[in-house]
Amino acid sequence: MTERNRAPESPHEKAGRGRGSSERAETGRCREDSRRRILMAAIREFAENGYIRASTNAIVRDAGTSKGLLFHYFKSKKDLYFAALEYAVESMIDYFMQNLGNLPADPVDRFVRWAHLKLKALMEQPLIYKMTVGGITEAPEDIRSEARSRLDKIAQDVMPAFMSGIDFSRLRQGVDPQKALRYILTVFGSLSDSYLQAALRSPDQGLSSLPQAMVEIEEYAGFLKHGLYRKE
Repeated sequence: MTERNRAPESPHEKAGRGRGSSERAETGRCREDSRRRILMAAIREFAENGYIRASTNAIVRDAGTSKGLLFHYFKSKKDLYFAALEYAVESMIDYFMQNLGNLPADPVDRFVRWAHLKLKALMEQPLIYKMTVGGITEAPEDIRSEARSRLDKIAQDVMPAFMSGIDFSRLRQGVDPQKALRYILTVFGSLSDSYLQAALRSPDQGLSSLPQAMVEIEEYAGFLKHGLYRKE
């Protein structure tokens, strides 16, 4: 039948077509909600038990869904793990972007802010942080290697924005800015990671030791400035 000869839609048919569109949108929202609940349950399970001991049965119970639906969205435990890892990392990046504020131009002060924020993130989002920091260490080597590769790529994508606008004018004469930056990054990276690993093992997720960690970070910042900056 041509368009010209087709009978006009009745009000009932128009309403039905509208409902179909609305129902499809609602179904899409339900699918997205189901997927998100599975990912959040997976983050909890992988964070608390590691990759090997994590149970897909526990994940579907926590998510309030079925195993069939889990494996409809994610073809294997490995696929689910990487989807959960990427979801956790994206959540942490959003958290960092929302909480960074106006970054100091001074390179040492900027990394002090970064180290403080990493510790604050652990306090406020322990499971997501544990998934991205501690959840990798107990995985098999092939999973660990791929996870680190993915995290490195994400870090490379984010780091240029974090590094933008750094002022090296206070460096002593003869100090190469890029080498100084790598040195500062190494010091604060090692320092904050050591605090985080200790915090992940503590009963209160490191809450009680946070004030002392902040003080020590400021002390190390003073050492770096003394060694790298011109005397004023």
